[in-house]
Amino acid sequence: MRKLKLTPEERWDYLDKLAGRVVTLKPRRFSLKDAIGDLTIRPLTGIPIALGILFSIWMFFSTFAGFFTDGFMVPLFDEHFLPWIQDTFPKEPSWLYALLVGTPGADNCFEAFGVLTTGLFVPFGVVLWAIIPLYLSVALLEDIGYLPRLAVLIDNILHKIGLHGFAIVPTILSFGCNIPGVTAARILETKKERFMMMTILAIFIPCGAQLGIMEETIAGEYGNWLNRHSSLSEAHLEKSYYEDVGKG
Repeated sequence: MRKLKLTPEERWDYLDKLAGRVVTLKPRRFSLKDAIGDLTIRPLTGIPIALGILFSIWMFFSTFAGFFTDGFMVPLFDEHFLPWIQDTFPKEPSWLYALLVGTPGADNCFEAFGVLTTGLFVPFGVVLWAIIPLYLSVALLEDIGYLPRLAVLIDNILHKIGLHGFAIVPTILSFGCNIPGVTAARILETKKERFMMMTILAIFIPCGAQLGIMEETIAGEYGNWLNRHSSLSEAHLEKSYYEDVGKG
């Protein structure tokens, strides 16, 4: 059979004719889904939507983690597991007791600092319930197609530091754990981008465990700051009141 030598233009013309025989094109309707998708990639509307979605994820993360950690894990470990393991080991403190159980007389697993107390409580009582809601949220955003739109929205910003918009995906994953975040960095095209992304994840992005500790620490310090300032304000008001009364 004789082979025909076609120019590139002739090949494309032939492919167009062939596609016209087997492909049926229908007029595409602009649906509500398309309208919402268009809004998510425009900076004027996309940035507020992104902030709202991220805030919703944070609220779901905090509520879910707080419900299971404070409602179930803390009572389980502090009221049942810790007294049991303290009674099981010899009463006399030893290096083995300090290693496995931790501080003698500790009243909670978080501050016991033992392999079988804090070592089990942190991963199973705190970190696990922080990672689950985050990855459920990421899976939902991926299924509804929002992550690619978020990448398009933030692409211009990340290009200023030499990264592609898809770098937002490993960034979000790293808020749960840096390991899958580093693994997801392979979607970036160049070795330079992957190295930059992994460096940013290692230095600037806190994981789920760090977020939990930061939440407790910041809340405690902020509460103490408010209490100190409210006490100072009350003392100042009381002093001003008595000064005014004395002048009167």
